[in-house]
Amino acid sequence: MKFIYTLRYMLDPRTNTAEKDQQLLDFVKKGQIDDVAFFINGEELNHSHLTKRETQVWLNAIKPLQAKLAAIGVTTSLNPWTTIMHSDRGYHVNPQIGFNTFVDLNGQKANDMACPADPTWRKYLTEIYAQYASIHPKRLWLEDDFRHYNHTPLGLMCFCDYHMHLYEKKLGRKETRSEFVKKMLQPGPPTLERKIYLDQARTEMIETEHLLEQAVHEVSPETDLAQMTSYPDWHALEGRDWNNLFLAQAGKDHPQIARPHLPAYNEIAPNQYGRFFEEYTRITAAFLGEKTELYPELENYMYSPLVKSTTFSQFQIITAALIGSQGILLNLFDMMGNGINQSWHYAEMLAETKPFVNQLSQSRLPIEHLRGIKVLVDQDSCYNLQTKYGLDVTELLPHEKNWASLLGAMGFATTILPVSADTKLQKQIIAIAGQLLRNFNNQQITQLLQDNVVLLDGESIQVLLDRGLENLLHIQKAVWHKCRTGYQSFEQADGKKVDGVINPRITMLQHTGNYLQLTYDPESNVNIWSSAYNSVDERLGNFMAVIDNHLLVLPVDQDPRHGWEAQFSTYKQGLLQQMLTSITSIDYLEQMPNVKLLLQADGKIAWLANFSSDSYREINWHTGKKLLHNQATLIRKNGSTVTRKQINLRQTGSSVTINEELKPFELIQLIFSK
Repeated sequence: MKFIYTLRYMLDPRTNTAEKDQQLLDFVKKGQIDDVAFFINGEELNHSHLTKRETQVWLNAIKPLQAKLAAIGVTTSLNPWTTIMHSDRGYHVNPQIGFNTFVDLNGQKANDMACPADPTWRKYLTEIYAQYASIHPKRLWLEDDFRHYNHTPLGLMCFCDYHMHLYEKKLGRKETRSEFVKKMLQPGPPTLERKIYLDQARTEMIETEHLLEQAVHEVSPETDLAQMTSYPDWHALEGRDWNNLFLAQAGKDHPQIARPHLPAYNEIAPNQYGRFFEEYTRITAAFLGEKTELYPELENYMYSPLVKSTTFSQFQIITAALIGSQGILLNLFDMMGNGINQSWHYAEMLAETKPFVNQLSQSRLPIEHLRGIKVLVDQDSCYNLQTKYGLDVTELLPHEKNWASLLGAMGFATTILPVSADTKLQKQIIAIAGQLLRNFNNQQITQLLQDNVVLLDGESIQVLLDRGLENLLHIQKAVWHKCRTGYQSFEQADGKKVDGVINPRITMLQHTGNYLQLTYDPESNVNIWSSAYNSVDERLGNFMAVIDNHLLVLPVDQDPRHGWEAQFSTYKQGLLQQMLTSITSIDYLEQMPNVKLLLQADGKIAWLANFSSDSYREINWHTGKKLLHNQATLIRKNGSTVTRKQINLRQTGSSVTINEELKPFELIQLIFSK
């Protein structure tokens, strides 16, 4: 299988030259580009929503290049930069187009951003997408402005008069916008207002996708519609139904195609990128599933090696394999019409990378068939979670991603598992964060906790307390203590040894959540692994514990700004590894922080990726199951070539040593054979 490079490219119809066209063709050949997705009306060249006549100017400029690309075996796709519109930038909707703009939850009205249920906008969008389809592109993309949030400078939409009429009709009574929003966000059990909002947001997007699919395929039956996505927790806030949305987009006899977000528009520390990759990219891929073709986005905004090195760009391309990508979208050059910049040496980097990513595609990672801790996520969590204050829309964001980023950085083999109200799991290792348990009834929660090894955070425990299920954890008393109040200062694992340190300590002071102090029934089977202390070494109470030999608790919530940053410590890594090993068989890497381990469910293939600037002289792997064979084929990139090497594995009990270096920014694949 070939790994598809799609270059996103902006030409300016007003200033484009034959020289720029030739530079593009040369780059495509040299960089081994398979598809060019031309921007239309994007970023700095955007001047509001275009009329049909204005749109045709762009299509006429693209068509000659489309023919030249076809002559060298390269397909053409289109990337219109607007559906709703990303943000207000001083423009207003052309009266000739004439659709209504949205109103946000604070009553602010957009100047240039569409109301997503407005019939005139829907008619305009379907007609303009049919016009795009007239040049028969390979793929026709919907930009990620196709969402209900992140439309600066406004907030969550839409609460215009038209939407308020829809809401009131379903409510059976009149409510002002402010009353409706207040009830959407209010603490306590979710309200009818919240359900009505989520249902409407979910439905109107699916309906629009269906209209677009019909319009496009009537003109160009061979064109695939494709969708760009953003943050999955924010998509939950608009009630996104991933499966039905993409079914509507694809239509009959077409694949479901998505561009998951790769969260590094500028270069960031690789370990930080590794956390975000788990929280956003892997969770999005899990919601989309193996049936969807994934082409994640490499974006180097605001462009040039001053914001991202070619080494880091190459790392992003290669690690796209960790979600089973079929290819990647490359937004390497600016969107102002400067064209190709040869001095940045992207073509050489892409050509060097292509053989390796092609090789990885031969044994593509199956995101629904991986071994390891199952981190649970639910697209419907916003329907059921409860706000604390009801003052800000961010209180509706699910906090289900925390275990994913933490365990991935600590070298545990993990997989992301989307669940629904009828999910039943048995004999699994699962990790639950946030208020996901509110999506289940008490009987389902009891079954889930009794029949599995379960990792729980403080918010999950609070759900149990609210439901009267504290007996499942043998809790007698539970008290929250806010951080930075002079109460708790650090966690100490008394009697334990990690990294050669006796009684290791981990901060509880800041960059972490509040502390849920739990007192257990003294007659219960609870093994305390660490305790909370104040700044003068006084023990305050229990912290991490294993309950009934299969329930592991980390009793904190998340800091609004920093999440679980304080938990990213090798002391916590070692402690979690010891705790889990004491109760179950589990796969993880030892003494290799920020290296990801992904394992095919049948144990035949492993992927290891070093999201660190450090090199590891050998690979130390604690296996949850006996390896299939004591030999493996090691596949790695070596310059512009791919090396395949037969290696021996030294296994002693559950410890496996692989005498191979793992370099910074390196991904390797192990295929186990006799």
